[in-house]
Amino acid sequence: MAMPSRAQSFRFLDDPNAYREPAAFVVRLPSGVAGKSELLNLLYERLILPGYFGFNWDALSDCLRDFHWIREVQVALIHEDLPQLPEEDLRIYLSVLAHAVLDWNRSDEHALEIVFPEAARATINRLFR
Repeated sequence: MAMPSRAQSFRFLDDPNAYREPAAFVVRLPSGVAGKSELLNLLYERLILPGYFGFNWDALSDCLRDFHWIREVQVALIHEDLPQLPEEDLRIYLSVLAHAVLDWNRSDEHALEIVFPEAARATINRLFR
């Protein structure tokens, strides 16, 4: 999966915990998420992903483009920090997120917002190059 050209699909805040959007379905991922398995398990639980979720990047990509189980139009995934993943896995994860945001930009059904701390911007921009 090719990376979108820029990290423009993400929002960067000095304090992601300050994010408030009362009408949104907000999912917060804590700092210290270590490894792909922990990340996918947290996303499964907190996004209330369907039981058929396959706990891999392709399954995450599919589910982030569906959201039929979420009533709210706005869906926000707030990261307190970048997950602690090997660089290639982090690149794949960011690509999955960016592509999902871009897909929802063409839809009226849902809007997906991905938030990272400002401190993660340089790393994300480097990985998108």
